[in-house]
Parts: sequence; C-alpha cells; structure tokens
Amino acid sequence: MNKKIIISVIAGSVMLGGSGCKKFLDVNNDPAAATNVTDALLVGGAELTTAFNIAGGYPARTAAFWTQQLGYDQNAPEWDTYKVTASDVDNTWAFDMYPQILNNLNILQSQATEANHPHAAGIGKVLMAYNLAVTTDLWNAVPYSQAFTGFGNFKPKYDTQESIYTSINTLLDDAIKLFAQEDASASVGDKDLIYGSDPEKWTAFAYLLKARYALRLTYAPGKVAATQAQAALTALAKAFPDASYNAGIQFGTKSGSEAPWNQFTKKWGSVAVSSTFLQLLKSTNDPRLPVIADTAKLGGGYRGRIIGEDQINIDSLSGVGKFFAAADQSIYLATYDEQLFIKAEATYLASGFTAAQPVLNSAVEATFTRFGMKPLTADSTAFKTYLAANCKLTAANAYEVIMTQKYISNYLSLESYNDWRRSNFPKLTVVQNAYQGITTIPRRWVYPASENETNAQPEQPGKLTDRVWWDTKQ
Repeated sequence: MNKKIIISVIAGSVMLGGSGCKKFLDVNNDPAAATNVTDALLVGGAELTTAFNIAGGYPARTAAFWTQQLGYDQNAPEWDTYKVTASDVDNTWAFDMYPQILNNLNILQSQATEANHPHAAGIGKVLMAYNLAVTTDLWNAVPYSQAFTGFGNFKPKYDTQESIYTSINTLLDDAIKLFAQEDASASVGDKDLIYGSDPEKWTAFAYLLKARYALRLTYAPGKVAATQAQAALTALAKAFPDASYNAGIQFGTKSGSEAPWNQFTKKWGSVAVSSTFLQLLKSTNDPRLPVIADTAKLGGGYRGRIIGEDQINIDSLSGVGKFFAAADQSIYLATYDEQLFIKAEATYLASGFTAAQPVLNSAVEATFTRFGMKPLTADSTAFKTYLAANCKLTAANAYEVIMTQKYISNYLSLESYNDWRRSNFPKLTVVQNAYQGITTIPRRWVYPASENETNAQPEQPGKLTDRVWWDTKQ
C-alpha cells in the first residue's frame, strides 16, 4: 500500500526529535525532543524521515554508488569512488537516525504502551527494527541499550551487532503480538503513511523483515545457512500475500513534496547510471533497461558513467529512468518481489536449485510488474525469452543467478548493498582511482565525526574496509 503525501502537511512532525543543541545530538539523544506528542505525529514523522532521508536518502545513494548501479559524474575521488568520510555520515547519525527516528520511536513505544495503544506501539517496534538494522548494517556496533537515556548518560556504549540483531528479532516478535490485540483507540489513524494503521498489513511486514534478517545472518559467526534459510521460509509463510502489501510511501508532484530520487537526480545534475549496471542489462537484452535508464540527451543510446574516469558532459550519459526518477515515485521499505527473492534464495539454500526455479521465475515476474511492465510478464514472448536466456538455474550458477536478479530488482535500494556484502554477488570489482588508494570495495561506513569527538568508544573510528559482524563470506 502507498499513501501519496504532501511533505508540508507533516513537516512539523519530522523535527520532533531534531531540534536543540548539537552537543546533545552528538551523544545520540536530543533532550529537547518532544515528549508529549500524539502517536499519530510520531508515526508520521518517523515514517517520512525514514523514507526520505534513509531509504531514499544518503544511505541508499551510497549503496547505489558502491554497488555500481549509479555513477557520479565528478572527478575522483568522489562518492562513487568511495570518498565517504566521518563528516559525510554525520547528518545521518546525528540528525536523522538517532534524534528524528530512533529516539522518537522509543518515545512512541513508551507512551503508546502506557496509554494501552497496542497497534501504535507495534508500529513503533517494527519501524525501530527496520531502522536499527539500517544503522548497525552501516556501522556495525552502535548504541541501543543506553541510547535513549538523555541526561542520564552522555556517553552511551556501543552494543555489538550480534546483540542488536537479537533485539531486532525481539522487537518484531513483540510487535506481532501487539497487532494481534484489540485496539479501538485509533491513535494513529491515517497519519500512518504506509498502511493506514492496518494491523494485518503491519503484521505481514514484520514477518517479511524477520525473513530478511534471518537471511542477513546466513553466514554470520555461529550461524548455519540451512537453519537461517528455514527460519526465513517459516516467517515468509505469514508475510505479504501479494504486492498490495508493499511497504512504501508515495510522494507528490507539488514543489517540495517530490520523491527523494527525483530531487537527487534532477537537481544535483551529476548522477548517471553506471557503465557496470548498464552493461549487465545490455548484455542480457533485459527488457527493463528503458525503465531503469534514460537514453543520453547528447548522441542518444545508452551510455553509462565509467566510475573513476574524469568528469564529462553529463548530457552524454544515461540518467536514471523516468519511472524511478518520477516526482510521485514510491519509496519502499520492503516489496513483494523482494519477498519472493528471499524465498528463492532460502529455498535454494534449504532444498536446492530445482526447487528454487519456479520461485525465482515468480520473483522476476513480480519485479517486471512493479517496474510498470505488466504486459511483458506471464505468457509474453519477451518475458519467456528473457527467463530462458538468463534465469535458468543449475547447480553451478544458481546462487549467482538468484542474487544477480535480486540486485536488479533492488535497483536504488539499500538491500542491494547488504546482499552484495553478504553473498559477494553480483561479482563487482574495485573502481579505478579509488579514494585513498583502497583496493577493495568498502564494506561499511566509518563512525561519524560527532561521535569520534564527543563519545569516544573502543570501536572508533572504524575503516571503510572493515567488515561488520555478519559479513564473513570471502
């Protein structure tokens, strides 16, 4: 479900946890954050900030550059050549994630529980789980257990990623129980921009996230791949029944309410589809190419940005396709096609490539449909030709084919970066003229400058080439 929004309608709620003195933001909590705000405003603000600043913002843009879906038409070193510094990531931590999202969601859970509003508390827990996963997947160890004590602790410790994932699973399990309870309060109502406070859809979303994070830990220390795969399949049995459950927010066409990818690609003027991604699509005669990329304004045809080369005329490169760069585009936190790819991978890990084949076919078809290409699916010759040429699983190629198709499906999604780190598919190589001469694609973000300066912890400052706890596959 998508709810089209006008940003100005709830702009005030976005800043509930974002005002106040910067020195307090530096220690992960803003004591000026509102503590007596309705459930509805807290939910709407957290959802909008998550969609605009996280799922469609700097973290997602970094993922698209580092997985070579996009290129940045500037001289190296730049964003796409891995120049992401402690100052660059500061806003995500100190203004978006901790004060505006996580802290407000912590307030939401507390006040909704006290007021006996179980569905609002459940929404808070699901959104907390989603954003906690984003945070730990970018930085590894992060504050959580001591993150929201305000004046009680200006230097919260960093919890291990392993413990964070235990907390994430608990949050989702608790949310599912809360959605099963009766709640006549309507304390959130239509201010829930994702599902309009539908507990059935929130429950399904929680189960999809449980499946996603079960696979995230496939190769984590002490985990068994087949066990994680089975856990994912068990959760998927209660997840999305179809694409109408997609967890997304649709933006608008009025000035100031445009989708984040529209604002980024149309107003920054330096973003193009990368040559790596374009070559993958062109080499397989992928019918999705015209949806994913535009033809170049100068010279026509599809020409990708070769990451690391000198800046050229941006008009000679293919920009992001009109479907993904539309002002009223939806930003998704999870989709039905992602769910089917999770099922395809989990089925392969648990039962082999033959069992995974029909699931993969359904996942690819669902991607075509979400990309607005329904006429090319099902019995169409073009779709059948593409499947036969590019999606036939064998014992030797199954994992790579599944994950490469998921990489295309997750175009401009944070999950493309998480899946690449976890599986090392698709096969990517380090770009030329990489920042500081690093010889591997970055595996994480460094800790933000504000934390390094005001909350010294043993894990700081971190290196781009360090791996997070679950990232072990060589």
